[in-house]
Amino acid sequence: MWNSRLYSLRTKLILAFLTVALIPLLILAFSNIQDTRSKLISSANQSLLAAASQTAGSIDTFINTNLNAVRVEAILPGLSKYLELPEGERSRRTDEAIAGTTLLSLSRKDSVNILPTPCWICAGKTSSILSRPTLEDESQRDYFQQPLKTGYPYVSAIRLSDRVPGQVNLYFSSPVRDATGKILGILRVCYNATVIQQLVTRQSDVVGPQSFAVLLDENAIRLANGKDSALTFKSVVPLDPGLLKQLQADGRLPQGTTAELSTNLPALKQGLDNATTQPVLTTQLVETGNRATAIAIAPLKNQPWSVLFTQPQAVFLAPIQSQIQSVLLLSALIASGVTIVAVITARLLTKPLIQLTAEVSQAIASDESISLITQLEQSHPETVRTKTREIWDLQRSFIRMKNSLIENWQQLETKNAENLRMATELEVTQQLQSMLLPKPSELSQIEGLDIASFMEPATEVGGDYYDVLQHNGHVKIGIGDVTGHGLESGVLMLMVQTAVKTLLESDQADPKQFLSILNRVIYDNLRRMNCNKNVTLALLDYRQGTLRLSGQHEEMLLIRCNGEVERIDTIDLGFPIGLEAEIADFIAQFEVQLCSGDGIVLYTDGLTEAENKNNVLYGLERLCQTISQNWHRTANEICQVVVEDVEQHIGKHKVYDDITLLVLKQK
Repeated sequence: MWNSRLYSLRTKLILAFLTVALIPLLILAFSNIQDTRSKLISSANQSLLAAASQTAGSIDTFINTNLNAVRVEAILPGLSKYLELPEGERSRRTDEAIAGTTLLSLSRKDSVNILPTPCWICAGKTSSILSRPTLEDESQRDYFQQPLKTGYPYVSAIRLSDRVPGQVNLYFSSPVRDATGKILGILRVCYNATVIQQLVTRQSDVVGPQSFAVLLDENAIRLANGKDSALTFKSVVPLDPGLLKQLQADGRLPQGTTAELSTNLPALKQGLDNATTQPVLTTQLVETGNRATAIAIAPLKNQPWSVLFTQPQAVFLAPIQSQIQSVLLLSALIASGVTIVAVITARLLTKPLIQLTAEVSQAIASDESISLITQLEQSHPETVRTKTREIWDLQRSFIRMKNSLIENWQQLETKNAENLRMATELEVTQQLQSMLLPKPSELSQIEGLDIASFMEPATEVGGDYYDVLQHNGHVKIGIGDVTGHGLESGVLMLMVQTAVKTLLESDQADPKQFLSILNRVIYDNLRRMNCNKNVTLALLDYRQGTLRLSGQHEEMLLIRCNGEVERIDTIDLGFPIGLEAEIADFIAQFEVQLCSGDGIVLYTDGLTEAENKNNVLYGLERLCQTISQNWHRTANEICQVVVEDVEQHIGKHKVYDDITLLVLKQK
């Protein structure tokens, strides 16, 4: 058994070596990984935000350039002169040729993105298209109405083409004015909106692998997607059915159900709503397979659109995985080296201890003492040379400890016997106390009074005293508090109870003589016991509604039938019992007449000085308030309410003193 414990010490030493070596390394590695992670995230967020802003700037530049181009073309004199002519005369004038040449020149500026015959001018409420009178009337479209209302160039939302399936258009328009500034008509240019998709796609991978941009409109609908063009014209979250129908009617969304035209990314939608204060967030995207993705949001200046630039976290945090692998490899190498060193060191340290254990076991089994050390040194000189002085000192200490334990065990057995005897005495005294307390059946037989009582000692034997005695129509009520607790206090309480009972049975009616004789008996007994305890004691005589109080104790509470509380100080009505041989000169009497519903409450200081966990006392004021509020109840109910309130105040805090309560109420 001893060897197994010592061999387990080797394991503990090895574990200690490993702990000392690896814990700091792991803490340092963890701190370094967290710092690297924080820096990588911060760097990626800055790069994504810069890319989002750059992409938004490119789209803004494209829109501004084309708006300026349309605005400049709209102020060319050829268009204004053409629109100033009456509608019937326009086709017969050379102005039509000039206007047509202007529009043709405008369309050839970007033959790739400007759709064929995209440029037209209109005036009045109906469109007038040069050389194409059969085209539909577009005068009610927003790109016609808005420039008329504001007088400024206008760029429309991206729309699906009415005539070419799968084609999306973007319209630029600007007012055409005469020399006085009057609006004669609107110049409109139609772009193939795939140019926006190209601007977005061109930004892919600029931040790093798998990074891309997404363009969203004001309704969080994808207008362009650098990762998956199939998600174009799908909203981030499901749209309201009414809004969906409106957008489909305006050509801004294809036909389909809400489920077909949306994804479910509420976290992204919330991030878009908070983009002003928090332009960078981490959430999931359909485009990245719902992996954790860093997203930077940048708004456009010319349109209520936003550019998202994203990259999966796993991509820019990849260096951390390599760092973790390096740390694990280094930890394994260090652990191997430390284990080898620890095993060798543990063996060197535990070998002499194993030998020591065997020798100590021999010493304990043979019941020898320090003299065995000398024998071992003489019989094992080689062993002595190999052991350190500290180990020999330890061996000597083991033997001394064994002898000391034997001696202490013998003393402990003696003390246990003494404690058992004292515990038996305390138990007997406690039983005597309980047996001598007034029974509820006795209290109920006292005419004219409703009486209830409660007592709880702080230790096995308490030092509180109370009693209610009746003899020849004379009711004697007593309450007292012996200093301290334990056996002596309990015995003193029993002596007081016996003396009070004896004097009452001997028809001693004078309160002054009663207390004087009681004091001399207790005083003499305390001197004989060589005990320095004393008792604060108050005695009350009750007969036919009249109550007489004498003796020194806590304040007596006199409660009138309406709950009003009067505090009667007893400091001048007596003197502590057992402190002096003669106390007759200190004894006085207080008399009060009780009417129906009046009563008194007696208590010991253990109740008013009960503490809670914050060392706050229960207090006499709280006791008076509780009694006053519940005086309409019976004496037993009042007693229960007060006890429950005190217990609630104390809680789980330790009770340091006996608690006694006596409630008497005139019927």
